[in-house]
Amino acid sequence: MRKKLAILIITILSLGMILVGCKSKTPTEVVNAYFTQLKNEDSEQAGEFIESTISQTDEEASDKTTNESDKVMEEALKLYLSKIDAKVLSEEISGDNATVEVEINAPNISNIMGEVINESLADAFSGKETDEYYISKIFLEKVESSKSETRSGKVNLIKEGNEWKVKSDDEIVNLILGEYY
Repeated sequence: MRKKLAILIITILSLGMILVGCKSKTPTEVVNAYFTQLKNEDSEQAGEFIESTISQTDEEASDKTTNESDKVMEEALKLYLSKIDAKVLSEEISGDNATVEVEINAPNISNIMGEVINESLADAFSGKETDEYYISKIFLEKVESSKSETRSGKVNLIKEGNEWKVKSDDEIVNLILGEYY
């Protein structure tokens, strides 16, 4: 589960570098495309994003429980991503750097993970079996019942050649996943 969350964060950070178009886009257009790709699991980049979060080793693939857990986790991640709505508030360009202020309406996955950990630990201490599949099911239930919150922050971009790319940093991760509180 931790491995999958780490892969999720790494993929979010690297998705900004995937966004390359044929014509030069403004920083606002790049940020809008970024969030559209996260939200629409049908897009090629988002599909790769989902696929990489549930990648398995050959050893794991033979384990039915892990395979079922991965399916549940994929469903939860797709659902979470589908709940992300972003609105660009402003754009500021300074040379080869840009900052786009964004308002996000999405569940707080950091808090969801905290709830999952607390619930699974409580269940484990009460004698219930809490394997990876069980924890993935709790995660899916929490995502399904999650309420969206509004948060705002900055998306930093850097110009490489004639193309703007989302910069991988803590600000984008906290914006997308939410901060734990």
